[in-house]
Amino acid sequence: MPRMIPSTARAGANGSERKLFDAFAGIVGHDDWVVYHSLPIRRHVSKLMGEADFVVAVPGRGVVVIEAKAPQSVTYRDGEWYLERVPDPQKNPFKQVDGAVGSIRSYLMREGAITGKEPFARLVWFTSLGRFHFDGRAPADLSFFEWELAWADDIARPTETILHVLDEFCAWYSRAAEVEVEPSALTPERVEAITKALTRDFSFFADEQDAKREAQEREVAILAEQRFALEIVEGNRAVYFDGPAGTGKSYLAVQAAIESAKRGTRTLLTCWNVEMASRLRAAASVVHGPIVVRDLGSLMVHVAGLDGEAHREDNTWYQEELPRLALAGLRDHPAYSGYRAIVVDEFQDVAGSARILDVIEALADQNATFVFAGDARQQVMRRNAERVNPYAVMKSRMPDLVLARIRRNCRQSPKLARMNQDILGTRCGFTGYRLPGNTPGSAQVLRIPEQQEVEVLAGSLRMLMEKYGGDGVAVLSPWGSRSLVSRIVAGEIDSPGASADLRWIKANVGKGKGQSTYGSIAGLKGIEADAVIVTDVSDGARAWAESHDLVWNDLLYVALSRAKYRAVVLESVEEIGSAAAAA
Repeated sequence: MPRMIPSTARAGANGSERKLFDAFAGIVGHDDWVVYHSLPIRRHVSKLMGEADFVVAVPGRGVVVIEAKAPQSVTYRDGEWYLERVPDPQKNPFKQVDGAVGSIRSYLMREGAITGKEPFARLVWFTSLGRFHFDGRAPADLSFFEWELAWADDIARPTETILHVLDEFCAWYSRAAEVEVEPSALTPERVEAITKALTRDFSFFADEQDAKREAQEREVAILAEQRFALEIVEGNRAVYFDGPAGTGKSYLAVQAAIESAKRGTRTLLTCWNVEMASRLRAAASVVHGPIVVRDLGSLMVHVAGLDGEAHREDNTWYQEELPRLALAGLRDHPAYSGYRAIVVDEFQDVAGSARILDVIEALADQNATFVFAGDARQQVMRRNAERVNPYAVMKSRMPDLVLARIRRNCRQSPKLARMNQDILGTRCGFTGYRLPGNTPGSAQVLRIPEQQEVEVLAGSLRMLMEKYGGDGVAVLSPWGSRSLVSRIVAGEIDSPGASADLRWIKANVGKGKGQSTYGSIAGLKGIEADAVIVTDVSDGARAWAESHDLVWNDLLYVALSRAKYRAVVLESVEEIGSAAAAA
């Protein structure tokens, strides 16, 4: 997708601007394009200040400045415009865009960002009117060209519309004797210079706290834009949201549950993972209505009448026996069921258990609606031979289940996401990224001797906690109680040479305020953090996964996808000397 500046439509943007913003943000295959939205022009050539609705810079082709309008009707007579139901109906839209073009171009010339040969085209885009009103050909006269007008029909093809305007502009003005037009003058370097010149006055942060706050606000706005997916499938009885980690599935699940509870519908929001359930509960706490948020394990324990009694290590008991007891409890106590809306996040965790699916359906009212969200690749603790297609499983039970694929990453820095894919050696399935391309991010693999694990872990934690704070860092491992951090916290590791590092790690990881959280990849699968450290990566860990028929690469995928900006993988390797001695 193009680089969108800002990354989300500005607050207060009107309907026509939002339509165009979404259209440009949806462009695929033109990552070198830059699209500015609502660019303020304080160095205006003819008035105190102005604004350009959109400025699109296309390397090797030119720049298009766009005025977006959504009138109910347009009347053009004797050179005068009348746009019904816009704030200033008699204002000439081409004069508006001309002022913006002249101001931007003259400013960039003074700043040395352009040479003056780059094409600068203009476009008035009527997003509420169709081209069909003119029998296939829009009007034109001496003051404007037909190709300088775009219509509602063109929203579906923004790439072609922009390139058509630039082609027509260059074709006409290349014949003008006193106009020098050179599309190739707009090199990628010139586009970058334009970007720096147009945004440098206001794209800065006073300190790290301001930067963090701005990033959080941006993340909230980006996720909020994902709500359009709920609108698209509204009215369907059962919907399955499928997408890679970081595409906003959990956000959509929570929003679906919140909207249902607001309508007074008895709603259940659930998942399998206990940690994830607590996060869903916190996210849904903004609504006060008939909503229950609980992990499926404890929910089944409750309806089975086993509160305070069921603590089993045997996963088979949770997958088989507990669901049987829960179904019996629901038959004996119908009041526990009757949910009119059921939302299941991380559905892939339970898709392979027919008995648990029976419980989910038994909890529902006969007229209930369902929302499921999942990612088949995150079945990390299920044997490879037992993995299922979560959507196909539920589709066989609910023939009217609608599949909604979401593929844009809303969580991670694009740089981090691409580096993660390099580490994994596989694509994650994203079609684009909602965070700006210049958002800081990185991932690295540190290969270290086992004897230096504690030292390197402490150093990595200090570095990341200094930037992101203790609560912004998570340490994940394929192990649970056997993990490096678990053993350090339990006092099972004693290394005189690293005693200071051991004490520091004990004091700075845990569940307390300001501490970095830690745990197994499976146990913390639902979390997200600014930075993630993955420990206990080794040939032994890979062999363990293989011996249990688990997909090692997917375990690593889940761990890396928790990070928003930074990921560090600590891989233990044998020292050459010790390996030779062992041989």
